[in-house]
Amino acid sequence: MDSKLYPKLTIGMPVHNGEIFLHQCLDSILKQTFSDFELIISDNASTDSTRKICEQYVTKDNRIKYFRQDVNIGIHRNFNFLLNQAKSEYFAWAAVDDYLSPDFMEKNLAILESNKNIVSSMGKIVPYDSNFLKINSDIIETTKYPKFIRNYVKQHRHKKMMDTSSVSGDFDKKFRLFLRKTKSLGRFYGVHRTSQLQECIIEKPFINVEVSVFLNLLNLGDFYEEQSTILYSFDEGISSRGIINMAKYSGHNWFEILFPFFPFTKWTIQNFGILLFVKNLDIFLRMNIGGEFALLIDFLIKINNFFKSFH
Repeated sequence: MDSKLYPKLTIGMPVHNGEIFLHQCLDSILKQTFSDFELIISDNASTDSTRKICEQYVTKDNRIKYFRQDVNIGIHRNFNFLLNQAKSEYFAWAAVDDYLSPDFMEKNLAILESNKNIVSSMGKIVPYDSNFLKINSDIIETTKYPKFIRNYVKQHRHKKMMDTSSVSGDFDKKFRLFLRKTKSLGRFYGVHRTSQLQECIIEKPFINVEVSVFLNLLNLGDFYEEQSTILYSFDEGISSRGIINMAKYSGHNWFEILFPFFPFTKWTIQNFGILLFVKNLDIFLRMNIGGEFALLIDFLIKINNFFKSFH
């Protein structure tokens, strides 16, 4: 890549009906202390005022490029579309419902610049909810859990969101550490080396595909957590919509909906071998049993809502 032709960093922002969050997210990106970047937005056929807001920002800042998909191409394909547009040395995805500390890009880029063995650097993640935005949470598409299990689900989700630990060592060690400790979508929103990340793209989505992408990336280098800067992550995003909905978004068939982590387990065996799978069998058992537990909760909620509709 010719650094004279392209900025140092490409930030890719996928969005679908993100009008509630857009100003907060875009302002936090444009206020970054590191300024040598382009921001590419891919609007996945939004039906709200997303397009109008994005076009307003394009007129304000020439670092912004706006693409609109004519039809909804799905979440995973939209992420891949953005990565495929990138020509810069470094790349970061930005979730429309997150926002960043002003030094987020600068500090994570400094880590990558200082150590060529590191392929991904991520800041600390701090969750926020709809109360921060001063909006009614009922307008957010999310699963409404019964009171008796709500706190458990929220705490479990927070733990997954916030865990972006550094990962280094030989690959077998990294593989286990990443699966055991860093299971979240959070790592997706760090700063990465573009060419290496593009090698790791997976075309077909499934639950945990983001983990698969970053297992591929771990094969190429180490991960770092820069705790002095923060990504503020909305804790009522897609992961809060229930595992059945997530399976449907991912294009799972009926068998894969019933066994939501089967596609990921199968992918792991096919790409890293049966031996590494067996060495980490305890993790895969917990993951798949957890998937069945989440599925049971989803079914109970749907049954409860069905009977409520008659009252």
